[in-house]
Amino acid sequence: MSVVPCLVDRWSEENNNIIVTWKQNERGLEPNQNVRKRCCLESLKLLQKIQGIPAATERLKLEMTVSYNTFLFSLSFSNASEIEESLTHSLLRVLEAAGSQVSSSDPVRLWKAVLQTFGTSVYVPYVHKLLLIQWMLWLMQCQLEKVLTLLTQTNHKREHSAPVNLQTETRNLALSMEEDSSLMVAMAAKDLKDLLHICTVVCQGVEQMKMEKYSEALEAFQEAKGLPSPRSLLAQIHTLTGQSFAKLGQPHCALHFYRKAVEVDCACHSALYQSALVFRQLGNPKAEMEALQLLYSAVQLQSDKSSSSTSLVCPATLSGEQMTFISRIPSPSLILHSLAHTCVFNGSISDGVEYYLDLLASLQSDGKDLILTGNGTSLPRIPVVYLEAAFALLKAERYSDALVVCEEVITSTLDFIPERVLLDADEKQNVADSDVVLENVDFVLWAGAAHLLQAQAHWKLKDTKEAITNFTRAINHLVKVFSKQKDWKQKYLGNTEAMVERMVILEAAKGQALAGRGLCFLERGQLKEALRDLHLSLQMTPGCKNIKMWLTEVLWRLDRKEEALTHWREADRDAPKILPLYLQLWPDDTAFDFSDLKKKMEEYVQAKTT
Repeated sequence: MSVVPCLVDRWSEENNNIIVTWKQNERGLEPNQNVRKRCCLESLKLLQKIQGIPAATERLKLEMTVSYNTFLFSLSFSNASEIEESLTHSLLRVLEAAGSQVSSSDPVRLWKAVLQTFGTSVYVPYVHKLLLIQWMLWLMQCQLEKVLTLLTQTNHKREHSAPVNLQTETRNLALSMEEDSSLMVAMAAKDLKDLLHICTVVCQGVEQMKMEKYSEALEAFQEAKGLPSPRSLLAQIHTLTGQSFAKLGQPHCALHFYRKAVEVDCACHSALYQSALVFRQLGNPKAEMEALQLLYSAVQLQSDKSSSSTSLVCPATLSGEQMTFISRIPSPSLILHSLAHTCVFNGSISDGVEYYLDLLASLQSDGKDLILTGNGTSLPRIPVVYLEAAFALLKAERYSDALVVCEEVITSTLDFIPERVLLDADEKQNVADSDVVLENVDFVLWAGAAHLLQAQAHWKLKDTKEAITNFTRAINHLVKVFSKQKDWKQKYLGNTEAMVERMVILEAAKGQALAGRGLCFLERGQLKEALRDLHLSLQMTPGCKNIKMWLTEVLWRLDRKEEALTHWREADRDAPKILPLYLQLWPDDTAFDFSDLKKKMEEYVQAKTT
């Protein structure tokens, strides 16, 4: 009979030695992740030894404590379903030790039996530790209904005057948190309960956000802010509060809470990202760029450090799936692209150029093929990034660099450009065929746009001959796409929204290439060729003010003054289009002086009226 106490003492000492090792590591300045794994393996071996003999009440406290520790250590190395399977086995042994028989291994029924069996015994604190593990596992899997059932069973003695509610049950939960000094634990039960409480409230708030019940979500986050929590979690709660206000159409309240989130935890990247989105919505590009710059710096800083947590249980572990739904941030490449694009679009050209060059270097270092298909993020296709970078270099008057970047696109797309792309919107296509057609249109568009940007660079370098050559190459590429229907903007069977969008861009690019070539002919005094191209350009891009002005100039020089006057009068009615960044430069940035033309036209109008 003396064997049992001897085993209990030996195994208790073994458990305590494991926990002492863990606690020393946890307190260290640079905790070793290998220690966590070693403690997990040693605790698992100890549990296997204990469970290798029949369950008995004299070893029950020890077995439940070691189970609790093992499950906590296993969080980093096993998934929730594996740990839950082991927990079910432990609960069956607990009931076996008490002489209770349960015909089902369903966790809800098991817990009902365990709580009824040990409800008033000395084993309650140990049972409640395992209950915390079950709560944690269900929370990790977003099974809030099961959590509610579990907590309601635990609170079975309390009178329910109103329908059961998870927040109320969590708030009123009375668990025995007593610790046994002879049996050490990896994490105090009270600390785990407090963390589970706040994470459960936060998860409920996120569930409300998913259902677009933002006012109810705010109530949950308000309660969560009043509970003890790690700094990083409090920052996330402020961020979620801000997102709820943003959804309720209160951007300034949202910004207030994003600011609080960053003040609490400067590493709260989601708050910085959400701030940038709100500033964009408010039309404040300067503040948006500042937020994106801070975000990119913070992400870069974090990537240089180890991001592994030293805590056995952290908020990200408990509510990772829920938080990911709401608080995901873009990849560093996408942040850098947003920053570069925003800078260039809002006139911070030199900064934008540097960010684009950093992005190109990053893409090249990652070994990404220029023609890779989309990878599920909202980063544009890589040729588009190159075209945007070339556009930025043109704006920065770095014409030679722009030519080199464009040449990358031309070389990379060369083998993929079809001889002709015939679009028939009346013909029904399956998704795969539509994707192939869309891809072919993209190849044509990218190559054509690259030649267009190269032509603009040569124009800026005063080389009109080379500019005409490249404008012509751009046109020759872009006309490869042909639609059977004149009214291609209408959505027919095979005409998707994406295809209509591509066709709008293609037409604009063709219009710009024809206008550019026409302007070059005008500079060279080839007026008939200039008139032809500018007329065609105006058909492609009706309503473009500059094209009408150039047409006026050509017609005036050809002594067709009445036609010139007609275009002059129409030039005030500009019809801008929403185009990609790389098509913004031409024809609005050609530095063409219309003052002389304006004077001539005003004199002509005055002469006609006198």
